[in-house]
Formats: sequence, C-alpha cells, structure tokens
Amino acid sequence: MDEQQKTPHPQPQAPQPPKARRSCLFYGCLSGFVLALLLLLGVALGLRRLFTDFTDSKPTTFPPPKLSASEIDQLRKRVDTFRDSVRGGKAIPPLSLSADEINALVATDSDLRGLRNRFWAAKLEGNKISGQLSVLLEDVGIQRFKGRYLNASGTFDLSVHNGVVRLTANDLAGKGRPLPQFYMERIRTQNLAQSLKSNPRVLVAMDWIQSIEVKDGKLVITPKEKPTQ
Repeated sequence: MDEQQKTPHPQPQAPQPPKARRSCLFYGCLSGFVLALLLLLGVALGLRRLFTDFTDSKPTTFPPPKLSASEIDQLRKRVDTFRDSVRGGKAIPPLSLSADEINALVATDSDLRGLRNRFWAAKLEGNKISGQLSVLLEDVGIQRFKGRYLNASGTFDLSVHNGVVRLTANDLAGKGRPLPQFYMERIRTQNLAQSLKSNPRVLVAMDWIQSIEVKDGKLVITPKEKPTQ
C-alpha cells in the first residue's frame, strides 16, 4: 500500500495586534476643531455683515445749528462768563444747556472742536442724551475696519471724572439696525470725547467742574464750590 502522505499541520499565525480604538480625546479634538471652524465662519460672516450693514466709507453730515447768529453770540457770552468765573475760582450758578445750544457750541467753540463732525445732540431726557455720532471704527478700537465710519444714532452719557470729560455710548443703531452686542461692548468702553484731553484750556476748566449731568431736559454743568476763607 502506498505510503499515505501526511497532511502537514498548519503553522500557528502570530496574533494580530488589536485595532487601536480612537479615544474620546481624538473625537473631542475633532469636535473642537469643527466647532472652532464654525465659530470662525460665524465671525467672518458677522464681520462681513457688520461691514456691509452698519458702516460707510464717508462720515455723515450733521444738521447746522438751529440757533441764529445773534442767539449764538448770546450763548457764547453766557458760556464765556461761566468759563472765566470757573477758571478764576469765582462763585457762579450752574450752566444749563439745551440740545440746540450744545450743537451750536460744538459747531463754533474751538475748545469743543474735538467733537465737531463727530457728535450731534437730538434731545435730552431723563439722564441720557439722544443723538448721532460719526466715528472711524479704528478710533474706537475696531482696527479690522480701518477707514470705515460708523454713522449711528443712539443714547449717550456725558460726565466728568477726575477732571476728564467722558462721552460714552449706551446703545447704537446704524442704518436703522441695532449694532451687535459684541461690538457695542467694545464701543461702550471708549470715550468719544477723548480728543478733548489734548486741549489744555478744557483740562484747566475741568479741574473746577464738580459734575455734568442731564436734568430736566438740560445739560447741567455744576462748578466746584469756592473754598471758604
């Protein structure tokens, strides 16, 4: 009988290493990357929307003062008397100004030229000033829009702190739409009257001012009390 051929035993195979399981860290990073990408896309779309919906290439033009030439002359005399008395440390009642008088002073007073073509008062009510502003966005800390203007309306606070005049925005709307809160948070921190700090005449006068507030439809500027002898 023919010798039976022996069937060779199969060689044992080396165990295959288990497939690496993708850890939660991997998926977490992937999810984070996707979320970051969506966030960046949202910011880009938001910036584009801000650029097209809220900004302009040119500043707005404010209405001329409503006061006549003679009324402006009388106003200037009243303000000069108040200013000279304050600088001289003389006792004088608070100075009250209407919205129209504020606009006339901004348009004609060299000490307020830092606000000229930047701010226009519409009305004063409660403790706020309603008005319009026209500012370069780079001047209020938004460098991405260099050369673009925010021409907006809204409410503002005007005050004096440590001898420095502060004009700050509470809420703004450009082209009839409220400005996104992300940008309002940045703008609210900015002093729109910052340029007045470079005027030495204003700085001297502010040293003698106790407060600036909106009261009974007027802007009331109260001097510090004259020290008793």
